[in-house]
This record gives sequence, C-alpha cells and structure tokens, in this order.
Amino acid sequence: RRGGSRLAPSSVQQRAATGAMAQNIPALLNHLDAHRESSTLSLAYASIADEGTVEVAKFARDNPFVKYLDLRGNNIQAKGITALANAIKLNRSLRSLNLKWNAVGRDPAGVVALADVLKSNLTIGHVDLRNNRINNVGARSLGEMLKVNTTISHLDLSWNDLGVDGGLALLEGLKHNSTLIDCQLSGSKVGEETLHEVAFLLRRNRAAAAYKASPNDTGAQVAAADPQTSHIAGGGPGANAGARSRDLQAGPLGGGGGGVGFTPGAKAPQGAISRAQWTAKDSSSLMLRLMMKEREQVLPEDKLFYQQVAEHIDKLLLESGKHKQGRTDGEEREKLSTTGFVEREQRYTKEIRQTEEALQKAIFDKEKLQKDMANKTVELKRLNEGNAEAIRESVALQEQATAEEQQLRKELREIIQSKRDLQDKLALSQKDLELLNQENERLRHHVKAFQRDVNEILT
Repeated sequence: RRGGSRLAPSSVQQRAATGAMAQNIPALLNHLDAHRESSTLSLAYASIADEGTVEVAKFARDNPFVKYLDLRGNNIQAKGITALANAIKLNRSLRSLNLKWNAVGRDPAGVVALADVLKSNLTIGHVDLRNNRINNVGARSLGEMLKVNTTISHLDLSWNDLGVDGGLALLEGLKHNSTLIDCQLSGSKVGEETLHEVAFLLRRNRAAAAYKASPNDTGAQVAAADPQTSHIAGGGPGANAGARSRDLQAGPLGGGGGGVGFTPGAKAPQGAISRAQWTAKDSSSLMLRLMMKEREQVLPEDKLFYQQVAEHIDKLLLESGKHKQGRTDGEEREKLSTTGFVEREQRYTKEIRQTEEALQKAIFDKEKLQKDMANKTVELKRLNEGNAEAIRESVALQEQATAEEQQLRKELREIIQSKRDLQDKLALSQKDLELLNQENERLRHHVKAFQRDVNEILT
C-alpha cells in the first residue's frame, strides 16, 4: 500500500499494542492523529468495534488524504457502519473500503445505510464485504445501489447468507450496471443459474469497458490490463474504428451481397466466383464496371439506375463490414467465454483432485484411527478385566479381613473376660494373702509370747 502506515499485527509486540489500543479510545485517537496525512489507514483485526468505528468515521469525514480504509475483523455492526456511511457521504478521497470479517449485516439497517450512501458516491471503486452476515434483505439494498452506482468496479460478497432471493436482487441490479467488472459470490448460496447470469453480465461489462472513450476511465484501464479482456480492447476506440475502416476497404462482400454482381442485359460470366471466394479486388472491379456502364448510358433513367445500384452496393459493403466486425466480436466473446469455462473446468478439476486426495487421506486416517481404536479397545478390555480381577481380590481380602477382624474381636472379648476373671482371682488371692499375713503375725506374737513364757519358766 502507498504512503500509509499499517496498524495490522505483524508481530507479537504489534498485536499487543493493537489490543491495548482497542481497550483505550484515547490511544486510537492518537494513532489516527499521527496518520492524518497518510493515504492508507489500516486497523485490521484491531477489535475497535462500533465505538472505535465512530471515531474512525469522524476522522475520515473531513480527511482529504485517506484513500484506502481497511477495517476488517473489528466486529463492526449497524451502529458503526451507519456512522461510517455518514462519513463517506462527506468524504471525497476514499477509493477502497475493506470491511470483511465484520457483522455489518446482522442488522439490515447497517447495509441499507451503506448502500444508500454508495448510490451517489463517485470515488470508491473497491468494496469488500466478505463474511458480514448479509442476508437477502441487505442484498436487495445492494442490488438497488448497483442500479445507479457508476464507480464501483470490484465488489466482494463472498460467504454471506444472500440466498436465492438475494442473488436475484443482485442480478437485477447488475443488469442496469455497466461499471462492475468483478463480483465475488463464493459461498453465498445464490444458486448456480444466478452465478452464470452474473458471470455473463460481468464479461459484458469487462468487454464494454475496453471501448469506453475516456482513456482514464477505471473500467477501461482494468479491462485493458486484464489478460482475458485486453485483446478485446484492441488499443481503444480509435484502433477499433481504424480496424473497421480497413475491414470496409478490404473485407469480403459478406452475406448481404448475394445479387450485387447482376447487371441488366449482362450474363453471369462462366465460372463465376462464389461468395466465399469474393475478394476486395472483385468488389473494386465490380464498382469500376458499374461506373463504366453508367458513363455509357445515354438516358437519364439508365444513369439513375446504375447510380442506385452503386449506392446499394456501397450500403451492402458497409453492412458486410459491420457483420464482419460483429462476427469478430462474437468470436472474441466466445473465446473469452470458452477461456473462462476452461479455466473454471481446470480449477474444478484441480479442486476435485485435491478433494479426492483429501478424501483418501481422510480414509487412511480413518482406518488408522479405527486400528488405534481397536487396539485401545483391546487394551481397555484387558484393563477392565484386570480391574475386575483386582476388585474381586479386593472384595475377597475385605471379606477375609472382616472375618479375621471378627475372630480377633471374639478372641479379644475372651481375653478381656479372662483378664477380668484373673483380676477377680487375684483380688481374692490378695485378700487371702492379707488374712494369712495377719494370721502369721498373730502366730508370730503368740510364738514370741510362748518363748518368753518358756524362758521365764526355765530361769
């Protein structure tokens, strides 16, 4: 792009800056002010939405420098596009408007506003509305716009939900349009017949653009630059006029001169040439003979007759030249149409081959995935069996542990009971021991008393 600055992300840092600007309207205003004299303003994928678009509209309204405006991928809806349409109404410098990957058609009011402005716009030649959710209502507005617009040469409406009705509305507008030479409708569901009709009308416009009188006309320049239509231009109207003049001087007599060679009172020469063999020399010879016959006549009626015959022959020669030019133009149009069909056939063949290759790859991937799925299924089955076995073992272990726990609880109860019994016996034994100790103590005192008595008796 010429003389402009791009804000579209080309690196991680630029994407980060663009995202920050989308969240900061003052940053957007600073960016617009910094590029006020640029011919290209690109805010592609900057996520400015309707609020940012309103600011861009204010910027473009009075800006005499901006020619190329790129607002793709910004989620612009009816509010934003209406503000932009009002700005376009006052702008006289815009040449290209890129609005693809937005939501302009979500509310048909936005498309209606844009179409109304483009009806009278005299500068914009390229409009890109790809993937904007435009339906048949928006298509009708665009069709009405095409009826009166005289500057748009390229219009892209691919991947919109136009439908058959929308396609017919566009076709009706294109029938009254002579400047649109490229209209993309891929994925818009307008119908095969409508696509063929649109293609025919676009070929008509491209061929007609080559014959326009103004050498600076955009359509003529594009048609002359297009390899499919440059041979139709033939160097412009002057060159075609010269070619027609040469055809009139040197061309064959054509289909209208079947009886031109007849002269009253004269017989057809033996071995008379056929119309297919008629040449410019034969035409000149015939005219010379008529002039000589006219001079030989004495009566005015005869002279007038030969004059009328000569004038009639001149008219026939002129008609034959026109017919030849028409035939040449028809052959060129047929060649152009055939070239288009061949290119489409080649493109379709290539797409079919690519689709078949993709299908084969998809089938191979499917088979591979099926094998992987079968292996995974076997592995899953094995894991499920192992899991079930582990569950069974776990249940058996739990049952065994429960039984052991119950057995241990029973043994513990028995031990506790035995402990209690032993404790009771121990208490009884301790009580008996105390009694025995008391009895021993009593007997010890008794023995001591007995010994003392014995000692006293002995002494």
